[in-house]
Amino acid sequence: MPSFLKNPKFIIGAIVVLWVAYVIYNNLEKSVDFYLLPFNVLTLQLRVSAVVIGSAIFGSIVTLVIQFLWKRRSKNASSPAVAAPSSNT
Repeated sequence: MPSFLKNPKFIIGAIVVLWVAYVIYNNLEKSVDFYLLPFNVLTLQLRVSAVVIGSAIFGSIVTLVIQFLWKRRSKNASSPAVAAPSSNT
């Protein structure tokens, strides 16, 4: 058995991927109604799989943007200047 199969990160990642595949596959035909305006004036009907995939893509993009902004801010941050030693003479 390859050593990467014994790695806990691989096992947990495989479980998460299988669970997401299960949720998407079992909800392909089911739909969710979003009521955009009161009194059923405007409703949006989406499949559950589309909601799951869309939220995963949205979460990934938001995470990447936050990481980019965080790294950019920490790179441009100025470090405090070291004080020059004062002479006592």
